[in-house]
Amino acid sequence: MSFPVLGFDDAWSSYRRWEPPLPAKPVPVEPQRIAGIAEVLDQVDIVVLDAYGVLNLGSSVIPQGLAAVKAIRAAGKHLCVITNDGSQGTAAIAAKHRGRGYDFRDDEVIAGASLVGEAVASFPEVRNWGIIAQDPRPETAITGGMVTLDLDRAAYESVDGIVFMATEIWDEDRQALLSDALTVRPRPFIVANPDVVAPHVGGFSAEPGYFAHRIADRSGISPTFLGKPFGGVYRLGRERFPEVDPSRILAVGDTPHTDVIGARAHGMRALLVESGFLAGRDSLAFSRECGILPDFIAPTI
Repeated sequence: MSFPVLGFDDAWSSYRRWEPPLPAKPVPVEPQRIAGIAEVLDQVDIVVLDAYGVLNLGSSVIPQGLAAVKAIRAAGKHLCVITNDGSQGTAAIAAKHRGRGYDFRDDEVIAGASLVGEAVASFPEVRNWGIIAQDPRPETAITGGMVTLDLDRAAYESVDGIVFMATEIWDEDRQALLSDALTVRPRPFIVANPDVVAPHVGGFSAEPGYFAHRIADRSGISPTFLGKPFGGVYRLGRERFPEVDPSRILAVGDTPHTDVIGARAHGMRALLVESGFLAGRDSLAFSRECGILPDFIAPTI
């Protein structure tokens, strides 16, 4: 794997350490074990799908995801994918999933990157933004004119706000430049992907949330996080189905600190699947340990 890698123990301890900025933990429930989402489709009107760990592991498709999406369609339920992937725009993400066999339309995908324009507009005093992203940049109408931040210290020093989209080229040398810049001169810091890790075949990639929280610990700044578990992406999802009571929406994900706490904090029910972050582990025990409990637990979707 070419991306920065974390082991499970480091990832879990990081999620626990960085709980304070997250939404409040939901009221405890007793999770119901089910074989898969087909068992509970009669209880919901909309299904919100995470991607990594639910539909795919890195570039590898999770076969049960293909069958589950067909079952959701056959049951006449609406669905959308809410992903923290900040490396691409939503159309490119949808196309990537179609290449894996899923039938998602472009407008069925919502990402933290979808909120970049809104986030940038909330800092009207910032005229010169820097960006950490891969090409082609998501939301190019907003990000196209931003200064690329790579290994040039002067570039970090020159900008008045920073947008962190993706970690595909990230390493500790770049991290040191970013951390130094924001510690010496705090300024707006927008992070499209709050995830600490994402599951792949063979390990976990360290995501922007991991690096952003480290910077926050050192500098004392509070990053502006755009994706799950924070409210903006859920608001975008609810705006598509304003007539549906949140309790009739089921969010499927593989991580307590993003998918479960995010869904339940916004009135949805949550299905935690064991095909991603918690694969091979006692997911109920880890959920109890952190106090973030889903409504349902299944081996896969």
